[in-house]
Amino acid sequence: MKKLTALICAMMLSVSVMAAQNPAISFVDDLADDIISNVLTAEVTPEQKLETFRAAFTKAVDLKSVGQFVLGVYWRKANDADKQEFLDAFTEFTTKTWADRFDMYHGQDILFTGVRNAERNQYYVDSQIQDKEPVEVIWRLRQKGDSYKIIDIIVEGVSMAMSYRNEYSAVLQQNGGNVKALAEELRKKSAAFDNQNKK
Repeated sequence: MKKLTALICAMMLSVSVMAAQNPAISFVDDLADDIISNVLTAEVTPEQKLETFRAAFTKAVDLKSVGQFVLGVYWRKANDADKQEFLDAFTEFTTKTWADRFDMYHGQDILFTGVRNAERNQYYVDSQIQDKEPVEVIWRLRQKGDSYKIIDIIVEGVSMAMSYRNEYSAVLQQNGGNVKALAEELRKKSAAFDNQNKK
């Protein structure tokens, strides 16, 4: 999972000359520019960087939809309070996970190679990270009106959303489908990030 996240972060923090050619590509490129300008290269405290990243990340990614998908059947079985508790913990942990990978960025370029229609106002944005060996990355976006949200990122054929789903399903099975227990596990992982960054 760390390797997948690192590749995604490298991709997110890249700039493409093709961005202006398509609104879906522009959305991804604008996100990258925002993070580079206001987080990565900004002369602010680590706490301020995290909060700025959090704002950009939670605005760009439809974490509620991703959270529902990764829980699968367990989402339908959970009560409203447990659903919200999970979403809060999932958002916090995922945000800190991605923010923690910032040092993976080394100025890699991204080449957008096209946009394909998916289903129900969804699009696949095809791209490659231009590293020593090109890495294929596909962004899955959902359009609503004139805006877009990220609902999945597929790196070398591996879906971010599906990876989370498989990982969390194992935890849920071990805990009898207890969504509250999964939320608690994610909070512990978030706390571990905090403790690590204080050292």
